[in-house]
Amino acid sequence: MNLKEMMSLSSLSGNTKIGLSEERVRAIIPVARQYISFWREYPDIFVDFLQTGGKEGVETTFKFYFYQRCFLRAAMRHRKVFACFPRGYSKSFLSVLTQMIRCILYPGAKLYSAAGGKSQSAGILSEKIEEICVMIPAFDREIDRRRGKTVIRNDYCKYVFKNGSYIDNMTAGEKSRGKRRQGGIFEECVSIDKDILQQVLIPIANISRRCMDGSKHSEEPLNQSELYITTAGCKADYAYQKLIQLLVEMIVNPSEAFIMGGTYRIPVLAGLYDKNLIDSLKRDDTFNEATFGREYESVWTGTAEDAFFDGDNFDRNRILQKPEYEASGRSSAQAYYIISVDVGRKGCQSAAIVFKVTPQPQGPAIKSVVNIYAWEDEHFENQAIRLKELYYKYNARRLVIDGNGLGIGLIDYMIKPQIIPSTGEVYPDFGIYNDDEGYYKKYRSDSCEDNAIYIVKAQAPLNTEAYSATQTALTSGKLKFLIDERTAKDKLMNTSAGKAMSPEKRREYLVPYVLTGLLRDEMLNLREENEGVNIILKPASKKIKKDKFSVLAYGLYYIKQEEDSKRRKRNRNFSEWKFYTSR
Repeated sequence: MNLKEMMSLSSLSGNTKIGLSEERVRAIIPVARQYISFWREYPDIFVDFLQTGGKEGVETTFKFYFYQRCFLRAAMRHRKVFACFPRGYSKSFLSVLTQMIRCILYPGAKLYSAAGGKSQSAGILSEKIEEICVMIPAFDREIDRRRGKTVIRNDYCKYVFKNGSYIDNMTAGEKSRGKRRQGGIFEECVSIDKDILQQVLIPIANISRRCMDGSKHSEEPLNQSELYITTAGCKADYAYQKLIQLLVEMIVNPSEAFIMGGTYRIPVLAGLYDKNLIDSLKRDDTFNEATFGREYESVWTGTAEDAFFDGDNFDRNRILQKPEYEASGRSSAQAYYIISVDVGRKGCQSAAIVFKVTPQPQGPAIKSVVNIYAWEDEHFENQAIRLKELYYKYNARRLVIDGNGLGIGLIDYMIKPQIIPSTGEVYPDFGIYNDDEGYYKKYRSDSCEDNAIYIVKAQAPLNTEAYSATQTALTSGKLKFLIDERTAKDKLMNTSAGKAMSPEKRREYLVPYVLTGLLRDEMLNLREENEGVNIILKPASKKIKKDKFSVLAYGLYYIKQEEDSKRRKRNRNFSEWKFYTSR
């Protein structure tokens, strides 16, 4: 029996007013049962029915795109669903719509939504539900908004339906342990902690829905349902392991699990956003193929087989909440700044990493990567002005520059004064700290910034020492990085200042976090090869460069040289040089 035939059975489809009695309700139950069974399989048609009342030719305010119908049907029919789509795909909207339909068609359902932060999950859930209720008022009429029922706060919301179902948000933490629901959404699951997801969030949905007659039907796809929603991340993430697990389940038991994904081309084709946005992203200074692949092509990137660096070690050290844009004495009066530079020209990016070095009473100093800068296609003189500006902003102890190849051209400008066109201010010439041959001394002026530049001349033994220094700092926890872009964006959007920002300002704010993510990609893409005693690191994927990693490694190499020099001076025992005996 098709839907049209089923609708013709119902006297409710007419306009005649009739009284409500137990007999009439019981008479319509067989038809209602067919309706509900059908709508559980075809939820998009249920949404259509809520707008048209089953009448043909009625113009609706909300219309599905074809891919959205496919999403809804897959999500409603399977117990475990993993959806990996780019930004702007309406995946959060569709996942919340799925749960609202379940709440209506499965009376007494208890569902939840979780994300990396409690405020984030509450914000997503309430925003999408209110949006759906405005577009499709029939949903709003199903929600019980009486006092003490539906609750909406900044960090918690609970929507209670008139049939006893409800959906609320959970915090991705220990406070959610022991709560009980039938199914949940895991928003941006790539940013949810693995242990919390495994040990706390998934076990929440370990009970089955009790029907209105008191019976339970464990075979309902609502029970123990898991809906994972995310953009692509790194293959080292737990979310990727879950994706592979569900892929296997989909093959073995296709009625239980389903995975789906798509690229930016689908929302562009549907008109959800303009293709010009994609073109502008590709022209941006922070553009990186690996990041673009994750965010807009749904391509998971990450650790190469036998990678030299461990992604977990990197992630454990991502504790810095905010970048620094100038010298700050907040953490320690003894801290100082080092700026490491890799030079690019004509289609290649230049990159500068700012280290904040904080000496410790015992052992090596803590090296914090407090900011990363990148620029492209700039003349050497403009780059020299940029670097001198950063040097004075951070009151840096040293600029570390790779003196091979293009670096030597930049140094030629660094040792000359520059005039800033906008202000007329003059930056003096910068002296070379390790000018052992005295080659650059002849260019010094009376106003020279002495010993400002340390030149690195990369070669196999030096690279080996630099790579080892990086590995040691990373594994020992002495190397700190900014938190990931998603977390930073969530924190920003939970502030009034962040909400008031324009998209351009928000994007500018996130640049240091994005560049830190690119640095991570570069490091996890490096394989080790040995040539005698030397370590050679080569990219597993040629699409991912290693420029920012080189900047990091050479900066850590210089810091280690300084630390080793101070240590040798402290440990020198001058009594060994005595040529007399003491009495």
